[in-house]
Amino acid sequence: MKKLLPLLLFAVLASCGGKEAGTIETDNVLQNLTFSVDTMLIDSGEGLFNLSGTLHLSYQSPNLLYLFDEKLTRIQKVDLDKRALVSTFHFEKEGPNGTGTNLSNLQSLAQDRFLIVSNEAQGIYKADGTKELNLGLANFSDPENDSEPEIQLPFEMQISADGNFAYAIVGDFFEGNWSFVRINLEGKSLKTWDMPEFLNSRKFTIMLNGSDSFDLHAEDIHLNKLNEKVAVTAGNTSSIYLYDPSSDSLSLVTFPHEITATEKTGTYPLEVTSTKEYDNIITEIKSEITYGTFIWDSSREKYFRIGYKSINDYKKYEVFLYAYDKKLNLIGEQKVEGLNKIPSHYFFKDGKLYSYVNVEDELGFAVFTFDF
Repeated sequence: MKKLLPLLLFAVLASCGGKEAGTIETDNVLQNLTFSVDTMLIDSGEGLFNLSGTLHLSYQSPNLLYLFDEKLTRIQKVDLDKRALVSTFHFEKEGPNGTGTNLSNLQSLAQDRFLIVSNEAQGIYKADGTKELNLGLANFSDPENDSEPEIQLPFEMQISADGNFAYAIVGDFFEGNWSFVRINLEGKSLKTWDMPEFLNSRKFTIMLNGSDSFDLHAEDIHLNKLNEKVAVTAGNTSSIYLYDPSSDSLSLVTFPHEITATEKTGTYPLEVTSTKEYDNIITEIKSEITYGTFIWDSSREKYFRIGYKSINDYKKYEVFLYAYDKKLNLIGEQKVEGLNKIPSHYFFKDGKLYSYVNVEDELGFAVFTFDF
């Protein structure tokens, strides 16, 4: 379908990995990989997709995709098997059922229900637009902490598969202090863990504060559901924090990457007034490795992760693919030769990697078939 390959030259992988720190596997699951790529466009029918601004997509296995349109405060439901828009749900921006502004994340739940997190509202919403549950952290208490808590806005949230728990990350890009929060929805209680490893992300929060210009660069921080567990990832490091609900514990997990650095290491001024200096700093930061979130391929029972760093003033990128087994042991890593664009809003469906593309203002996906 029309004009995809000039927009997105996707290819993929092969090389080495490790199982524990300092241990290198001789086998590489990606060693004999070949791939093909196709383009899939979604038929919007009588409706239209608004692809301007920040895109909020939520994939629900096996075949559903939800798109939140902040401008029109609506969620559009897509059937990927039918390649068509099938439903539209309308919401209010303000009021008791309001979804607020500046969404940070969307999670699709069972029966067309949604977790929506924004500056003003955090809650579970029904398809008819009503708020089913308010998830503002002020509604929950920490039984192990008698002091008056400092209520922070969650940056991102996720709901557990059984619907009994919510998870959140709270923090401050400027201070670099990030915490993981586990919320017991039935017991109205919460527990918080600090994540000191992510303090280094503060080193890459750069502010342009000029007389007639302002901008801010910060590393991505994300919640990542890994089947029954939950990971927190930061773009500046390969290390993750992993929450295990069976033991109600949070631990740091590191990976023995060899083809890319395990973390960013540069030192930069945190505030500048010159646009040129700011642009130069961001170019340098982007030339260091950035690690993305994990995605699960249920057909292979493996996790995959994408890393990237810019070349040519971040007009092009080197892209890397990493593979992990079910226990998150690193089992493969390789530069993706021929790929110079970062995949966007990607997920696995039926063993194929779907990556969002805008094809002449139509919702589309590059669909990759990998054989290895």
